[in-house]
Amino acid sequence: MAAVDWSAVFEAEARRRKVRPRPVWGSGVPLDPVVARSVRRFRHPPEELRLLETASQSAKSDVMSQLISDVLALGYYSALRDGTRDPVTVEVAARVSAGVERQLSYHVDRLRRQRISASARWRAKAIVETGGVLVGHGRALRRLGVPWLAFVTDAWARFERALAEAHRGPSIRPGPRVRARPRGLV
Repeated sequence: MAAVDWSAVFEAEARRRKVRPRPVWGSGVPLDPVVARSVRRFRHPPEELRLLETASQSAKSDVMSQLISDVLALGYYSALRDGTRDPVTVEVAARVSAGVERQLSYHVDRLRRQRISASARWRAKAIVETGGVLVGHGRALRRLGVPWLAFVTDAWARFERALAEAHRGPSIRPGPRVRARPRGLV
């Protein structure tokens, strides 16, 4: 199975963003003040900046930290996308979620290629960072309809799936089963 050319993936998305219409700012419904404050405070670097940072780093600790950050950001922006009725917020959160999913796939691929596995230390770091998101943004997540336990279990499951995918490695997906000899023939 051929390796993914991640720079081409990110460049193609940058070209798509240039031609995609911008959200119609100011046409939406005002956000709940708690959610609005949370959105302003939640920091997750833009895709291009992360790609440049990641390309210059090769240490496994940087890749695993970015994977944890992506897992938590994906949970946050998914909650924002699914928990608000404002169409502009939904659209922007969906775009951010899609970008974070690409980054997460990229980091999983890097972990796979570098044969990096998660130790108990990385799992502990994921738990601590999840707690940090809950402390800083728990009220907003609840207002978006995501209780803290749901956020934690979803983040943990996403983290473990990413680690399992990195450990498992690329697999060849089987196509339809083809019989060596058609039925009825000798």
